[in-house]
Amino acid sequence: MINPRKGTPTSYIAKYISKNIDGRGLAGEISKETGKSLRDNAEYVNAWASLHRVQQFRFFGIPGRQAYRELRLLAGQAARQQGDKKAGAPVLDNPRLDAILAAADAGCFATYIIKQGGVLVPRKYHLIRTAYEINEEPTAYGDHGIRIYGIWSPIAEGKICTHAVKWKMVRKAIDVQEAAADQGACAPWTRGNNCPLAENLPQQGKDKSADGDTRTDITRMNDKELHDYLHSMSKKERRELTARLRLVKPKRRKDYKQRITDHQRQQLVYELKSRGFDGSEKEVDLLLRGGSIPSGAGLRIFYRNQRLQEDDKWRDLY
Repeated sequence: MINPRKGTPTSYIAKYISKNIDGRGLAGEISKETGKSLRDNAEYVNAWASLHRVQQFRFFGIPGRQAYRELRLLAGQAARQQGDKKAGAPVLDNPRLDAILAAADAGCFATYIIKQGGVLVPRKYHLIRTAYEINEEPTAYGDHGIRIYGIWSPIAEGKICTHAVKWKMVRKAIDVQEAAADQGACAPWTRGNNCPLAENLPQQGKDKSADGDTRTDITRMNDKELHDYLHSMSKKERRELTARLRLVKPKRRKDYKQRITDHQRQQLVYELKSRGFDGSEKEVDLLLRGGSIPSGAGLRIFYRNQRLQEDDKWRDLY
């Protein structure tokens, strides 16, 4: 029994759901059954439900909700078609079916359940059900799926269509006159053209170079001129300058190569030959540049600190 002094049935249901979902607002409460926090118990419940594939808090034993949506859609379509007719006029000829539609249109789901036959009633006994049809056009995989057509009833003949208009996604049509390459920029979607034609006239304060470039050379400016120029730039000029700076390739680091004496090189060649390698100039140069040579069984040899070393190739991934 629910004690009214502690809460209402609604609060009891809300707390019960919270105990089995995320434990929100229950971190400070302790379960009398386990002695642990209710928030921790919620994680255990979710893990148990996921392991055994149990769907929690799913509606069952009620009429189809899709039929409820289709009835509300049909009621709206009928109201627009009736126009000046008296509000509340029958939409369906059968009084039992029209009563279900009126309950759905009013948004009273309890009345809708009662008019459909009640709770825990098999779907084959429902008076109004969702009607489906096969798609005329195949999908990208070649199969003809099903789409919602409307509603139907076992006590009435025929089906009632609620989706008379069929929509599909298509590409936007291209105007050949606008898209032609010799016609200039295409018409903008808005009043302002974000892709203006290229301006070939030299702008004030810019020198035209031999290759036709009208951009300002900022490398010749001193600190004050550069400061004034950057603060006087428009947004477009700033974007162009940012793009130019991104195109500047960073300086590459010079090739790394260890420097050794002739005696150390002879010793390195001798050690390579003793390990079964050729000791060629190519192998020596590879080791001096920080490379490694496979020595078999997943091992590699490399030259570090003036001596030849061997190590596991995949040790860094352990």
